[in-house]
Amino acid sequence: MTTLAHISDLHFGRIAHPGIVESLVDEVNEDGVDLVVLSGDLTQRARPSEFEAARAMLDRIEPEVLVVPGNHDVYPWWKPIRRLTRPLERYRAYISEEPAPTYRADGVAVLGVNSAYGRTIKNGRLTDRDLTVMEEQLGAVDGAFKVLVLHHHLTQIRALWKHDIVQRAQDALDVAARVGVDLILCGHLHISHIEAVDVAPGRRIVVASAGTATSNRGRRSNRATNLYNRITVNAGGFTVEERRYVPEENHFVRQGRTRFDRAEAEEDAGAGPCGT
Repeated sequence: MTTLAHISDLHFGRIAHPGIVESLVDEVNEDGVDLVVLSGDLTQRARPSEFEAARAMLDRIEPEVLVVPGNHDVYPWWKPIRRLTRPLERYRAYISEEPAPTYRADGVAVLGVNSAYGRTIKNGRLTDRDLTVMEEQLGAVDGAFKVLVLHHHLTQIRALWKHDIVQRAQDALDVAARVGVDLILCGHLHISHIEAVDVAPGRRIVVASAGTATSNRGRRSNRATNLYNRITVNAGGFTVEERRYVPEENHFVRQGRTRFDRAEAEEDAGAGPCGT
C-alpha cells in the first residue's frame, strides 16, 4: 500500500488561520504518508518572503515531496519583462529546479509537469516537450499505478462551473490515455472535487482537484474551507479521501472518501466528494 498526500494552492501571503500550516505538516509527518504531492501556487505574488515561507514548510515535511509550480508562482504582471523572460526564476531558486519531477516506488509512478508560464495569465499551457516527457516517463513503466501532476486542469469538470483549462489539454489527455494514466492530481480552482472522466472510448481517468490547503482563497462551496487529499493505492484500486481543516480544533478531519478500481468509481455511502 502506498499513501500520497495531495496538497495544493498554499498561497503563502494569504494564509487562512494561525496554526494551519503547522497542523498540515504534523499530519503528513505522523500519518504514514509515503509522498507529498504539491500541485502549485505555493505563493500569492511570488515574493521572496512568500517563497521563503513555503521553503520553510517544505523543509519540515519528512516524507519525500514532489512539487510543481502554479500560475501564482511566476513573476506578477507588473514585472512584465521578468514574467516573459524568466517567469519561474524565484521558484527555481527557492523551491526546485526540476521541471518534471518523478517518483517511483512500490508499483506507483508519479510524474509532475509544469503548466505555469509567463505568457499566459491564468489558464496555463503545455509544450511539446511536456508531452514528450509524459510519453517517455510514463509510457516506459509497465504495470504501475500512474499519476500525473500539474497545477491546471486538463478537462472541464461537469459538476463545477465553466472554468479554464490548460492550453493543449486535449493533446495531453490523448497522451495520458495512451500511456495508461490512472489519476490526475491538480489544483488551481480552490475547490475540492473528485470525478472519473471519460477521455477516450472505453478509457476513464480519475481527476482529483484539491482545494486550497492553507489559504483564505477558497471558492464557491469551499469558500471558507481548507482541504487536501489523501490517496491510498493498493492492489485492488485506490481511495481518495478529502481532509478538511477545523479551525476551532486546529486539525484536519475526513470530509469525503471515494473508492475507485481501475474501471469504475464507487462512492462510499454517506461520504461523497465535497463540491458536488
